[in-house]
Amino acid sequence: MSLFAAFGVGIIFVFVFMVIISGLFMWFAAKIARVENATFGRAMLAAIASSFVEVLVAFVFNAVPVLGNLIGFIIGLIVALLVIKAVFRVSFGKALLVWIFNLIAALIAIVLAAMITASSFLLSRGI
Repeated sequence: MSLFAAFGVGIIFVFVFMVIISGLFMWFAAKIARVENATFGRAMLAAIASSFVEVLVAFVFNAVPVLGNLIGFIIGLIVALLVIKAVFRVSFGKALLVWIFNLIAALIAIVLAAMITASSFLLSRGI
């Protein structure tokens, strides 16, 4: 397995872990915030939609020199909050709470994927 294949495996794991873990964390956050229609299905939908929107907006604004990443993050955050707000039909504050849990889940997923990528690379080298 080459280095690029190891990174490919890592990217796939990042996406899968991020969606599953984000869905679970969003569902948990919605329960904590006492969202009336907080189901696991809505949480998974919100996780997929908000992650997709954030990545898409960040990718589009990445082309802007100097401040593109910062602008992309801010606009991606706002759009993701609007997506979460629409999926759960909640206030902006509750959507922000759910997004914070989504952020924590994404960080966990990235750490897990990095560990899996590193281990698959090391295993491919016979270490």
